[in-house]
This record gives sequence, structure tokens and C-alpha cells, in this order.
Amino acid sequence: MNAQQITIITPRRGWFDLDFWHLWRYRDLLLLFAMRDIKVRYKQTLLGPAWLILQPLALTAALTTVISGIAGISTGGHPAPIFYLTALVLWSYFSQVVSTASQVFIANGHLFSKIYFPRLVVPVSSLLSNTVALAIQLGVALAFLLWYQLTGKVDGLSWRLAFFPLVIIQIAAFSLAVGLCLGASTAKYRDTAHMTPFLIQIWLFVTPIIFPFSAIPEQYRTLIGFLNPLAVIIDEGRWCFFGTSAVGAPQIAAALVTTSVVLFIGVVIFQRVERTAMDML
Repeated sequence: MNAQQITIITPRRGWFDLDFWHLWRYRDLLLLFAMRDIKVRYKQTLLGPAWLILQPLALTAALTTVISGIAGISTGGHPAPIFYLTALVLWSYFSQVVSTASQVFIANGHLFSKIYFPRLVVPVSSLLSNTVALAIQLGVALAFLLWYQLTGKVDGLSWRLAFFPLVIIQIAAFSLAVGLCLGASTAKYRDTAHMTPFLIQIWLFVTPIIFPFSAIPEQYRTLIGFLNPLAVIIDEGRWCFFGTSAVGAPQIAAALVTTSVVLFIGVVIFQRVERTAMDML
């Protein structure tokens, strides 16, 4: 008689009983969910993945016309289209990850109630699927960069772009952190789901997207790094493209500290809430 392997699943007891190795064991499921998200997002759409290119281009055109053209807000000496596009590529990634992760329990309640797997797999899979979208949009931004290089308006491709993956890692960590906190809150308080889109809209206007980071008074920049790491991350991305930045080591350190703290809190709260989320839903 063949021996059968029995797996016993026991609930986590403490607040800090985190098993990341358990998440690694389900990496195949994680990739499966990521592929599902990519396929479902543009299934039965007229333009399909072309929306990934049209959305940032349309918003860039609107900002260039209204904010730079009519309102006359400075872009720090950089061409307005590429100035806005580089920020919108990162902002779109942040907003998509946060929106998806904040709805994780509501959108997947039917799945969570039937089968066990680490619930953290779902928000992390959305992180991966949105990274594919980010890569496509980044290709559009690089095409703009090459165009402006040919016209002599910017330096063009540079060794600084080698640091862009670090910017992606940082914004991915912060996006996941915020998404996990909101997702845990939404499982208990449904009105958080209505608050999240409003919060993201407000966040857009308090982040240096339509204005340069240098517009912030110098004495407040480190504080902004603590309160809104996204502001620092956006300017780090622009540095990779343009080579100029008002962000210094204190602001980068502040953003990293806040990102690490919020990510830790988000993971702890999320894994705590997942124990009783199905009862609340």
C-alpha cells in the first residue's frame, strides 16, 4: 500500500507569525493568478492591450495642454510631454496595484471560501501582472525619450536608466504596502472600498506629477519623503530619464524607512485579517 502524504493546516496564532516560505511554495499558483489577471483585464475589449499605450498618452496630452500650456505650470525646464509621461507611467502602476489589492477579499471571496492557499498570493500576483503593463508603458516613455534626443532637447538614453529597476522595486513595495493596508480595512469596513478611489485621486494632486519636486520648499522635502514616499519615487524615476533631481540622500532614506514600515504593517495586518475575513464577508 502506498503511503499517502497528509498536510495539516493550522491557523496562525500570533500577530507576527509570518511564513514567507509558505508563499514561495505557492509560486506556481502566484504565476497562474498573474497570467489570469493579464488575460481577463483585456478580454472582450475593442483595443485590448493597446489601452496600456493609449491611456497614458491621452492623459499626457491633456496635462501638456491644460497644465503646461494654459495654466503655465513649470516642468523644471524639461519638455512637458516626457516630463508628465515618466511620472504617469509610475503613477498608473501605483494606482492599479493599490486598487486591485484593496479589493482582494471582496473580489475573491468566492475563491477564498472554497480552498486554502496563502491569501497574500493574490495581491502579489496583481503586482506581477501590473509590472507587465508597466514594462509596456515604459517602452512608450523610452520611445519619447529617443525622439527628444534626436531633436536635441534632452540627453537621451543614459547609464542612469540602469537604476530604473530599483525605482520599480521601491514603488512596487510601497504600492503593495498601501494596497494590503486598504485590503485588510475593506474586509472589515465596506465603506473603505468607496473611499479608495477618492484617496487615489487626492494622492495624485499631492504628488509631484504635474509639478516638479523642486517646487517643494527645501525645508519640507525630507518631511514629504516620510509622509509621501511616492513623491520621492516619482522624482527618482525622472532622474533616470533627465539626470536632474531635487531629491537627496535624506529624502531617499526617509522614503525607504516609510516604505519598509508600512509594508511590514500591511503584511502583518493582512495576514491577521485573512483568518476571519470570510466570516465578516
